[in-house]
Amino acid sequence: MELSQLRYFSAVAQLGNMSKAAETMFVSQPNLSTSLSRLEEEVGVPLFERRRGKITLNQSGECFLRYVDQALSALEKGVQEVRNLNADRPEALSIACMVDDTIMLQQFLLKNPDISLNHQRADLPSVTAMLERQEVDLALTVLEPPGDDLAFERLYECEFVLLLNRAHPLASCQSISRQQLAGEHLAIDGSRVNRTTFCAAEGKMGSTPIIDYDVRHLELLLSLVEANRCISIVPSVKYRELRLLGKHSDVVCRPYTDGAPVAYFGIAYHKRRPLNAQGKRFRDFVRDYMQGIDRAYEALMEQVRSEIADGSPQDGVN
Repeated sequence: MELSQLRYFSAVAQLGNMSKAAETMFVSQPNLSTSLSRLEEEVGVPLFERRRGKITLNQSGECFLRYVDQALSALEKGVQEVRNLNADRPEALSIACMVDDTIMLQQFLLKNPDISLNHQRADLPSVTAMLERQEVDLALTVLEPPGDDLAFERLYECEFVLLLNRAHPLASCQSISRQQLAGEHLAIDGSRVNRTTFCAAEGKMGSTPIIDYDVRHLELLLSLVEANRCISIVPSVKYRELRLLGKHSDVVCRPYTDGAPVAYFGIAYHKRRPLNAQGKRFRDFVRDYMQGIDRAYEALMEQVRSEIADGSPQDGVN
């Protein structure tokens, strides 16, 4: 039994005329007649009396109408109640992300419970296309999307660093040069580091990187480092974020001796679709979140240095 059948039945019962009912319900009279015939077949008894072009309810139809009206009324009340519940709720904020920033997005939702988030991962060409078609409110990117109609705001920058297993021979070094990396097996996050550009830049510095892994998920990248399969290259803020969460204690961080490339974080949006209130909150949160990681990490390192000075034993400090 379909909802449309019940609505047609109620309309014909009230108007007593097939033509008027069909016009009121925006359906052809043949379709209306067929729908009512199917309804009578499903109920199992005739519901109407048809005489000289007039259609009226019989006793069974009058009984059935009472329940149909109750059902339609209850359904309408339910629809209205749901609409009232969502009357003041803004639409979800839709974002596209070039990078895996799951932890940050989780924190954003925890601190902004009134905002719903529609999130999808994509590479730069896909992100650019979505922005140009105005399919998303904004994008979290590490590169400025091309296009005259797109705006880009750089929110944060930091150096790339090297992550390696605590048992790796190079872990004993306070910093690592490109010459020391020659011949080492590396892993990069392809959403943050362009393999071709990276190899070209490193080649100019006199080293030939061996990139065994090009993945786009930070946890997978670090699991490879923990297994001592490779050395990974990530933005320093991502290592600090994980360090503050107490994750990957077997992974240590080392800077480049001879200067590191810079990682950028920013948001992009269409100029004809400027940031709404939710988008501005997200932008401000990203900036504050990244800067907050730096402050918290420095405070942690200050505490570690103080404990070392006092002779306190350290667990997993690097």
